[in-house]
Amino acid sequence: MQTFSDMQRNSSNLQYIKELVGIVFLVAYEIATTQFGFLPPLIGVFFTYMILEYTKKQKRYTEFGFYWYFAIIFLIFAEQIHGFYLFSTLIAFLIFYNFVVDWLLVTMKWRNCLLAVFVVSGYVVTFSTNNLIAYVQNGSFLKFGVEYIVYIVIETILAIILFKDRVV
Repeated sequence: MQTFSDMQRNSSNLQYIKELVGIVFLVAYEIATTQFGFLPPLIGVFFTYMILEYTKKQKRYTEFGFYWYFAIIFLIFAEQIHGFYLFSTLIAFLIFYNFVVDWLLVTMKWRNCLLAVFVVSGYVVTFSTNNLIAYVQNGSFLKFGVEYIVYIVIETILAIILFKDRVV
C-alpha cells in the first residue's frame, strides 16, 4: 500500500494545467474575434476586472497576482488585434480610475449597474483615448458602430455573471 500513496497526484500541478488551458482558450478566442465579427473582444470585461482588482489592492494592501498582469497583457493584445493604438486601453484605465471610479463607488448604490458602467466606460474611454491619439498624430479615427453596442450588452451580462459578488 505504501507504493500507491507515493503515486498520488499533486493537485497544484492540475491547477496549473487548468490555468494554462484557460489562458490558451482566451488567446485563441481573441484571435477568433478577428475572424468572426459577432464575438465580443472582451475589452470591457477585462477593463472591469482591472478596476475591481485595483480597488481590492488599495483597500487591502495586497500585491497584484498573476491574473492582474495577464489582464494587462490581454488588453494590450486585444487592442493591437482590433486596431487601437498601443497602450490606449491602459491610458484609458488610468484616466478612468483616477478621475471617475472613486466618485462612482460613492455615488452609485446599485452595484450591478456599476458593473455595466465599468464595461461601457471600458469601450467609450478607450475609443476616446484612441481617437485623441489619432487626432494628435493626424491619423484616422475609429468609428463607434452598432456592433460595439452589441458587444457592450453581451459583455455587461457576462460581467454581471462573473463579478456580481466582487463589487465593492
